[in-house]
Amino acid sequence: MKDFLKSVLANLVALILYSFVFFIIFAGIAGVVAALGDKSEPVKPNSVLHLCFKSEITDRGGANVNLSSLMSGGLQSGVGLNDILECISRAKTDDNIKCIFIDSDVSAGLATIDEIRRAVADFKQSGKPVYAYADNMSQGIYYLASVADKIEMNPTGNMLLRGLQAQVMFYKGALDKLGVDVEVFRHGKFKSAVEPYIRSGMSDENRLQYQAMLDAMWRVYLQNVGESRGIDAERLFQIADNGLAYDPQVAKKEGLIDEVAYRDQILAELAELTDAESIDKLNLVSVGKYAKAKPFVMPSDKKIAVIYASGEINTESSGYGDQEITEKPYLKALREVRSDSSIKAVVLRVNSPGGSAQVSDNIWHEVALTKQVKPVVVSMGEYAASGGYYISCPASYIVANEYTLTGSIGVFGLGLKLQKLMNNRLGLNVETVKTGKMADIGSAYRPTTAAEREILQGEVEKIYTTFVSRVSAGRELSPERVDSIGQGRVWCGVDALRLHLIDDFGGLTDAISVAADLSGVENYSLVDYPKQEEGFEAVMKMLTGEMHARLTVKELGEFAESAKYIKSLVRSQGVQARMENTIEIY
Repeated sequence: MKDFLKSVLANLVALILYSFVFFIIFAGIAGVVAALGDKSEPVKPNSVLHLCFKSEITDRGGANVNLSSLMSGGLQSGVGLNDILECISRAKTDDNIKCIFIDSDVSAGLATIDEIRRAVADFKQSGKPVYAYADNMSQGIYYLASVADKIEMNPTGNMLLRGLQAQVMFYKGALDKLGVDVEVFRHGKFKSAVEPYIRSGMSDENRLQYQAMLDAMWRVYLQNVGESRGIDAERLFQIADNGLAYDPQVAKKEGLIDEVAYRDQILAELAELTDAESIDKLNLVSVGKYAKAKPFVMPSDKKIAVIYASGEINTESSGYGDQEITEKPYLKALREVRSDSSIKAVVLRVNSPGGSAQVSDNIWHEVALTKQVKPVVVSMGEYAASGGYYISCPASYIVANEYTLTGSIGVFGLGLKLQKLMNNRLGLNVETVKTGKMADIGSAYRPTTAAEREILQGEVEKIYTTFVSRVSAGRELSPERVDSIGQGRVWCGVDALRLHLIDDFGGLTDAISVAADLSGVENYSLVDYPKQEEGFEAVMKMLTGEMHARLTVKELGEFAESAKYIKSLVRSQGVQARMENTIEIY
C-alpha cells in the first residue's frame, strides 16, 4: 500500500510540474505569436508624446521577456534609450505630435537622463511645447523636467532637491565574524573595488575620489537646471542645502516649478492644447507605441553598426538574466562588423564597470583590429570604467557624458581564505595531497606563502603595465602620464575630458554623427549588435535567469545587488579590471 501511495503521489507531482512547464512554454509561444502579429497603428493628429518611464531604462530596446508578461500570455517589448532618443527626434518634425508630456518618475542614472534631456531640449527648437508633471519630484525626474516649458506637481508632493550622495557597504566586519579572510593583490591606491572586503570604512584616497566626482557632477546639475529655470546656480545650491524645496508652494515661490496642481488639471491643459473633447479623449502616445509607428524607410546600402556593450565583463553569463558583456558574442560581433564591407563605421556603446581583465584585453584586441579597417567611435553611458575603459581606449574617438564614471585604470586579484571558517565554525578540515609546493597555489584552505604572494602580485603588476600601455597607445599619452591619472582612480566625464581620457561630451546620437563624419557617409542605416535572443530562446533565458534574479531579490531585498556582486567576484577567474559597482549615487 505504501509503495502504491508513493507511486500515485510521485505521478501526481510529476503531472503538476509537467503541466506548469507546458503552460509556461505555451504562454511564451502565444506571446511570441502575439508580438509578431502586433500591427502598429499610425499616430493620430493632435497627439501628445508621453514620456512616462515605469521601468529601468536600458541602452538598447528589444524583445525582453519577463515573468509577469509571460504569465499573462504576452511578450513585453522593451524600450531602450536608443528608442527614446529616436522617438523624440522624430516627434520634432511629426505634425501629428503637438507636444511632449514628461510624466511621473524616471529610473535611470544622471548620464542617461541627461541624454534624454538634451533630446527634449532639441525637440523644443521646433517651437512645440514641453510639459512636465510629477506627484513627487525626485532629483532625476526634476533634472529631466527642468528643461520643460511648464512644470507642475501635486499639492501634497515633495521635491527632493537635496544634493548627491554615495553609499558603499563594507563587509569586513561580517567576514571577520564568519572567520573568512580576504587576500588582495592590486595595483592602484585608488582601486576601491576590494575595499569593502578588507576595510570597515573608506580609505582617504577613496573618499577623496568620490567627493571630487560628486562635487563635479553636482556643479553640472545645478548649472544645467539653473540655465533652464533662470536661477543662479549658487541659489539652487542654497535651496537644496537648506531643504527649502520639499514643499511644493516654496518650490513654486523659488521658481523651481510653475504650478501646484492635481494631475487632472495638467491633463485638462493638454486636452485644450490638442483640441481634445475631454481628458478622457486626450491621445497620449507612449514611446513604445510611437516606436512601433516608425515609418518605413528604404535601408541604405551603407551602414553604421552600433554594438551595445552593457554590464559586467565576464567569460560566461552569471545566470541572473542581467545585461552582461560575455566574451564570445562580442568577439564575434566585432569580427562580423569588421569584415562586412557595407558597414562603414562602428559605434561601441559602453556601459560597464568592467570585470575580467583577460576578457577585456581580448575585446580590446578586436576593437583595435576593427579600428585599422574602419572608424570606431565609443559612446560612454553611466559607466565605462576599468575594463569598460580598457575596451574603449583604442577607439578612433570617444564621447561621454559629464556624469559618466570612467577611468579606473587599475587591476586587482582577490582570494577568499576559508580555513578558519571551515575549522572553527563548521568543524570541517580539508587535507591536500600534491606533487609540488605550487600545485595548490591560490587554495582557499591554507594561507598563501610569501613566494606565492610574489607570483600573484607579479601577475597583477604585469597586467597593470599592459593596461597602461593600451591606454598610452590609444590615447597618445605617455605611460608615465597614464600611470599618474590611473592607479585605479575613477573620474567623472568633466575631469575625463580635461585629462584627455575622452575627446568630447555627447551621447549616443552624437557618437553616431561622429562615426558618420569620420567615415564620410551621409545616408546610412543603423544595425545593432550583438544579435538579441527572441521568441523561444528569450523564454528559456527568462526561466533560468529572471526567476533566479526575482528569487534573489525577494529573499535579500536591498542586499540583493551586493550579494550578486560578491558572488560575481567569488566566481570570477584571474585578475579583475573593475570598479566598485555596488556604490549608488543619487
